[in-house]
Amino acid sequence: MSLRTKRRKKTGKIFLKEKTFLKMRLVPWIRTTNGCVWLASMAVSRSNRQTNDWLSRRKNPRVHRLDMNLTGKSGNLPQALAIRFLRDAIVYIPCGDSIVLRCESVVPDKQFRVWKRWFTTHEDPAWEISEDHKSFFYYKKCWVE
Repeated sequence: MSLRTKRRKKTGKIFLKEKTFLKMRLVPWIRTTNGCVWLASMAVSRSNRQTNDWLSRRKNPRVHRLDMNLTGKSGNLPQALAIRFLRDAIVYIPCGDSIVLRCESVVPDKQFRVWKRWFTTHEDPAWEISEDHKSFFYYKKCWVE
């Protein structure tokens, strides 16, 4: 009997001060022959409806308003919490899969600079940094004994 690999989206929600919350998600984005590429994203908002609309990329004013801010009024705390969520999510993805984290904020250059500094000093060196795409990639290798 073999175990079936399940690739379901994983979400996390952390409540911050001033009645805001951080919602993170990890969804299977591109399926390949050897595995899957997971897309990681995060949003800070006061409204659950607004974050769900943003995560599903609906075309309405709520999504546009959320596109115009990076972390709300919380500073860098949501960024650190989102990276911690990614670190924990690496355990749950099957081997042979990869995670991509794209800088999709209003100021992607600034977000990329901050995350690049964080990933080079604090994270595992297995993370690949793409300057062209302003993205971070992690490939989970399969270990055969």
